[in-house]
Amino acid sequence: MDQQRGMFLPPCTIGNVLCCECGTSIPPNAANMCAKCLSSCVNITEGLQKRVTVVFCPECRRYLQPPKTWIRAEWESKELLTFCVKRLKLKDVRLVGAEFKFSVESSKRIIAKLTIQ
Repeated sequence: MDQQRGMFLPPCTIGNVLCCECGTSIPPNAANMCAKCLSSCVNITEGLQKRVTVVFCPECRRYLQPPKTWIRAEWESKELLTFCVKRLKLKDVRLVGAEFKFSVESSKRIIAKLTIQ
């Protein structure tokens, strides 16, 4: 319709830019970086809680779920992993996976590996 009135409108195209880190041709974005370079430069875990203290009673072999509930969970069980992950304050991220890393029960440390997006 605009061409009938004598106006010329060029087709709208989006070009590519080069990544400012590696030089790969990518569609433009706010950082002008490819996904690989962006993930290596930005730490998404910054500001997230990484440690939590869990109270364990060696006599009854239960864990304290504040304020006053005690739960029973075996060492490296699914219940213990769920309990530990719930104690962490994970905001603005999505939990993709969680698993225990090897630690001896006598070390009194529970180490879990969490995968987030």
